[in-house]
Amino acid sequence: MPAYIADSSVFILGMPLPPPPQNRTVTTPDVLPELKDMQSKMRFEAAVDQGMQIEAPLPHLVSEVCDHARATGDIARLSETDIGLLAKTLEYDGILYTDDYAIQNVAESLGIKTEPIAQEQIRETFEWGMRCTGCGRRFESGDQTCPVCGSRLVGYRKNRKRL
Repeated sequence: MPAYIADSSVFILGMPLPPPPQNRTVTTPDVLPELKDMQSKMRFEAAVDQGMQIEAPLPHLVSEVCDHARATGDIARLSETDIGLLAKTLEYDGILYTDDYAIQNVAESLGIKTEPIAQEQIRETFEWGMRCTGCGRRFESGDQTCPVCGSRLVGYRKNRKRL
């Protein structure tokens, strides 16, 4: 029986979760602060009442997720919550419910299965880099300014892979 890991969009969009006890649903403590309206907070509390577990991600898995996010170039696009959810999904070898394309991109590189909520699932993955708007040099890091000329860096797709 797989574990289902719930992103904040599950509660914001009101996705029905698989019923316990046949299915285990887990989220991280960082999801709750992302819920701004009363309805999504009530959905969250209802899920807790029905057995959803709230667990912090394991630090060594957070590091692994960060390494993969750096490799794909998505590290600047992911919040701490996103990274924690990916780490929790790795821990349980579960299925992550999310509509976030950056999360899905990193999940694909980690071999994590994702299920979309309202959006379509990604059809291709990207590896991102940074390009200077001034001198045109390309960089791996997620810095905001060029270390050579001081101009702004913008993201570009280095590689693309169809799924």
